[in-house]
Amino acid sequence: MSPAIFDSHAHFDDSQWPPATLVADLGRIQGLAGAVSAGFGPERFAASRAVCRAVRKVRRAVGLHPWWLAAHDQTQREAGWQAVVAELDGADSDTIVAIGELGVDKNRKHLMDADQQMRWMTLALHQAKRRNLPIVLHIVGWHGHALDALRAVSPRWRGVVHRFSGSPELIPRYTDLGLHVALALEPRLDVSKRQVVARAVPADRLLLETDWPFLDLDYPQAVQELRLMAAQIADARGEDLSSLIATNNANCRQVYGLGLVNE
Repeated sequence: MSPAIFDSHAHFDDSQWPPATLVADLGRIQGLAGAVSAGFGPERFAASRAVCRAVRKVRRAVGLHPWWLAAHDQTQREAGWQAVVAELDGADSDTIVAIGELGVDKNRKHLMDADQQMRWMTLALHQAKRRNLPIVLHIVGWHGHALDALRAVSPRWRGVVHRFSGSPELIPRYTDLGLHVALALEPRLDVSKRQVVARAVPADRLLLETDWPFLDLDYPQAVQELRLMAAQIADARGEDLSSLIATNNANCRQVYGLGLVNE
């Protein structure tokens, strides 16, 4: 039996999955070392907070996802950012281990141009540096913009490029900044492409994630799929599955500053 696995990125705040349901699901999962629930927008902070309070091995990030920003006007964005700051300063801030999601998404350029997206990304990056928190990056398409924003704020970062979708050649540009690279469950992604990317990520920079929810999987099923993906990646890298999972878990501990339980 391979060791318990850490899910570096999920969303335990989706309205289709009430906190009580998730808490029950998390209680029946065998082999989950822990998980981080990534932030999306202020309407969903309370749900993620409730799950973290009920399940000790789940922690959370708070932030304004590029999709959330693109769907709201300037006044709503400013109010949303104040809600992020309030969470960071609130009574439940001890459940927060990162700022994010944050970043840029070229697929939303028709709703929010690159300069606007970069402005909000930069604001979140400065907040992360001020609070010494890692970042959870959502980068789709505009890797050059994202790298420029990162370098403009600091030469070194702690955090992760979640659901990495770029070319293998981009990986050193992120890892040279101190960042980790996460590979996610993705039914639309060609397995062979993921294996090429998986082989390019240094072992000490590799994370695994479900990026759950999916409409056709509850969370316990998603964790089982994550283990299957881990086996595929271990095979592609020529590694033992248990060793790969242990590496993922140790990297999660480093990024998020967590002690893992039930490992």
